Amino acid sequence: MKKKLAIVGSGISAMTCAYYLRDDYEISIFEKNDYLGGHTHTHLIKEGNNEFKIDSGFMVFNLNTYTNMLKMFSELGVEMQKTDMSFSVFNKKNGLQYSGGSLFDLFAQKKNIFSLRFWKFLFEINKFFKVAIKDYNKIAGSHESIRDYCKRYNLSDYFIDNYLAPMSSAVWSVPHRNIYDFPISLLLPFFYNHGLLTAGRQFQWFTVKGGSDTYTRKIVEKGNFDIHLNEAVDFVDENDNGAQLITKNNNYNFDYVILATHAPDSLEIFKNMPAEKKKLLEQFAYNNNKAVLHKDSTQMPTIKRVWASWNQIINVDGEKGSTIYWMNRLQRPLAKLDYLVSINPFEEIVNDKIIKKIDYEHPNFTVENFALQGRLAELNKQTKIFFAGAYFGYGFHEDGVKSGLGVVNILKTSK
Repeated sequence: MKKKLAIVGSGISAMTCAYYLRDDYEISIFEKNDYLGGHTHTHLIKEGNNEFKIDSGFMVFNLNTYTNMLKMFSELGVEMQKTDMSFSVFNKKNGLQYSGGSLFDLFAQKKNIFSLRFWKFLFEINKFFKVAIKDYNKIAGSHESIRDYCKRYNLSDYFIDNYLAPMSSAVWSVPHRNIYDFPISLLLPFFYNHGLLTAGRQFQWFTVKGGSDTYTRKIVEKGNFDIHLNEAVDFVDENDNGAQLITKNNNYNFDYVILATHAPDSLEIFKNMPAEKKKLLEQFAYNNNKAVLHKDSTQMPTIKRVWASWNQIINVDGEKGSTIYWMNRLQRPLAKLDYLVSINPFEEIVNDKIIKKIDYEHPNFTVENFALQGRLAELNKQTKIFFAGAYFGYGFHEDGVKSGLGVVNILKTSK
């Protein structure tokens, strides 16, 4: 008789565990939302008689750094299609607009051709690439922030405000005001490994054909899972027989539980967590980010040539930033209208052009908690309640898969 396993959450870490343990355990999945997937969130859009899918969470990946995820995708038969990771900035404080898509896009704001400040800015970007490539593999353990690192190399505030901060904020969905304190020891290896430290040819990027939820549906089809949607878990704890799990309406018993949830949620659910584990997990806070799927193109840069897959818009006082994904370029739906996903919009979006509003949470990495990340494996020692999540790594899908596989390897020997 198979042992009983509960998985709390249904993001990439949870689904990795479910997929690879499906033959070894009797698995129940508990999800507080009305859909499976977590940040894998796909929406069916109707435009006249036409239908297509657009993602608002997980969107892109490459063949170089998503090896574990791609292995699972291959086993599932998930199809992918090419996209690009072009990036633009529209700074409303100083009026600067540029895109890295091509030389023409870079100088789409024609006055920049004759701007000494802009040419100095481009020189500083190149300087950053050079020093970052030199430092990326020996920066581990550094307590420097983005601001500290740039100060060390005499990189100007103009460079930070108009390139490094917008780029980093877009990649990690970190509020603009917080990104200056982001750990450089996390940023440099990530940028290097993802081909972001060059102005030349970058990695080829891909999206999931038919929407990212394709892989979630394929995993569900592979396993005989007991799925509980709209059933938030209020409490878990270990007992003599395994683990107890309580929701609003039910009380369950399992041999093991995997908390594939965000760190603060795991703390809230596992109230009697051992003190040392609690102290460690408390260091990993999250940012709440507002996402809006919409059709209001007035949110985009005013120069259409600047429009890119990822667009960082900075407000007039330079204190707020919003990332806007241009889904027509990212996922290439057969659409007549422009479809956009705005993260933390600071200007009002025309109401009748809003399709959906969603709340997401992303890890708030700091110099302090990134230094503790290597200890997170301690959470899964001598326990019946395990932890998994992208916060074990850089915060991306590949990191979620890796953390899930770590739990899978333990439970494969405990069945």
